[in-house]
Amino acid sequence: MEKVKVKQPSNTVRTQTVLRDLKDVDVLVFMDHNDIDANYLKGIKKLTRFKDTMIAGWLHISPRTMRSYKSVLNKKLSEQVVMLRAVFEKGKTVFGGAEAFDQWLDTSNFFFDGKKPIAFLDTTSGMRYIFDRLTGMEYGDNI
Repeated sequence: MEKVKVKQPSNTVRTQTVLRDLKDVDVLVFMDHNDIDANYLKGIKKLTRFKDTMIAGWLHISPRTMRSYKSVLNKKLSEQVVMLRAVFEKGKTVFGGAEAFDQWLDTSNFFFDGKKPIAFLDTTSGMRYIFDRLTGMEYGDNI
């Protein structure tokens, strides 16, 4: 996992983990060392053009519930949020921007059995599958 320095408004610097390089085992370690809260949900919203209703659907919660989170998320939801954010960070890196990645997600793909990759974002294994395909693309796979 890569760490980057983030400058805060008060000129303090804190370290933030870059999730685009997260491996499966790293998810558990990351969750054990970090409180996954509403800020991670806000981070996903900043990485994509998809609306709250779509994001909430992937996480199997209502948009209203998603907007009302203020504290630490439960473990199951935390895992989904960490993986989803990792997918969007990786996609933005691989495609050079959020808009191109969102477009790829919303386009039928041979390697996804003719389905749109976006259809796989509602399960953790689907998120991992997309993450793995993105990693392959980084190394030259035609996907």
